[in-house]
Amino acid sequence: MRQGRIVMTTRKTALPESRAQLLAGIIAASAFAALAVQVVIGSGSLLENAGGLVRFFTIWSNIAACAIMAWIASGRSVSRAVMAALVTALTVVGLVYWGLLSGEHHPVGIDRITNQFHHTIIPLASVLWWLRYTPPSPEIMPLLPVIMVPPLSYGAFAFVLGELTGFYAYFFVDLPSLGWPMFLLNNAVLALFFAALGAGLVAIKNRIGARSLPQSQTL
Repeated sequence: MRQGRIVMTTRKTALPESRAQLLAGIIAASAFAALAVQVVIGSGSLLENAGGLVRFFTIWSNIAACAIMAWIASGRSVSRAVMAALVTALTVVGLVYWGLLSGEHHPVGIDRITNQFHHTIIPLASVLWWLRYTPPSPEIMPLLPVIMVPPLSYGAFAFVLGELTGFYAYFFVDLPSLGWPMFLLNNAVLALFFAALGAGLVAIKNRIGARSLPQSQTL
C-alpha cells in the first residue's frame, strides 16, 4: 500500500504514518486549548466553570473530539463506528448551532473565539479529517448502534443532572415540563435522527472514498 494512506486491515481504522497523525494532533490540541480557555475565562472557580460546561452536548462532543484525535495522533487505532459516531455528533453540533442558535447567541471577546472553535472549527476539521484520511465503510448498518450512543448517553446524563440540580440544558430533555412519555419519545427520535444522519454521512464518505482510493484500498 502507498505510504500515508489509511489502510483497513481489520475492523479498526489503521493509522496514517505522518500527515494524518499530525493533523489529528493539531485538532486535538486546538479542541483542548479552546476547552481550557473556556474554563479559565468563566466567572466562577475552575471546577464550577468546568461543571457548568459539561452540562451541554456541544462540550461533550468537543471533549470526545479532543480525546479521539489525541488517541489517533499517538499512533493508536479507532474503530470505524467510533469515528462515525464522533463526526455525526459534531455535525449535529454545527447544524443546530448555525441553523437554530447563532442568531440569538452573541458572545464577545475571547468567548467569541472559543465559541467558534466549539461549534465550527473543531466539528468542520474533524469531519474533513475523517473524509480525507479514513477508508470507506462497506457496511453501514453495524455502525448505527454506536452512532446512537452519544444522544442516548446524553439523555441519561441530562435526566440525572436535572434530578440533582433542576437544570435542563435543552427543552427536549426537560422532564418536568415534558413528562416521561414525551421525554422518552424525544430521546428515541433524537437517536434515530443521529442514526439517519450518520448513515447519510457514511454513504457520502463511501462515495468519496470509492472515487479517490485505488480499488485495492476500497474495502
